[in-house]
Formats: sequence, C-alpha cells, structure tokens
Amino acid sequence: MNIMLDRLIAAHRALNREIAGEVSRRVPDALRLATLKKRRLAIKDRLHRQLAAKIAKASNAARGRSPSTT
Repeated sequence: MNIMLDRLIAAHRALNREIAGEVSRRVPDALRLATLKKRRLAIKDRLHRQLAAKIAKASNAARGRSPSTT
C-alpha cells in the first residue's frame, strides 16, 4: 500500500477512537462529535477516491492501457 493510503487509514482510526471517547463521556459534546464525524467522513471520502484511482490504474495496467488513454 502507498504512504497516502496508510496515513488516511491511520487518521480514520484515530478519529474513530476520538469519537468513541467522546461518546463514552457522561455528557458528550454534540458540537465536537459533529466536527469529528465530519472530519472522519472527509477522510473516508478521500480514502475511497484514492482506492478507486489505484484500482482503476491497476485495471488499466492489466489491460495494457496507459492511464492517459482512459
């Protein structure tokens, strides 16, 4: 896996831990939770785009096409 994917996965996991910690508080901060969840969703979107690009590139390479012809 490449470095960008590793960093995105690590950031997503860290946000999951922060969200779980906030939810487990006696009185969770709703604004902080919303912010954390938005950040997590943004990272998830970037992660999916990176994976889709990597899969498309591998698929094109398997077919013998260059990425610029797609």
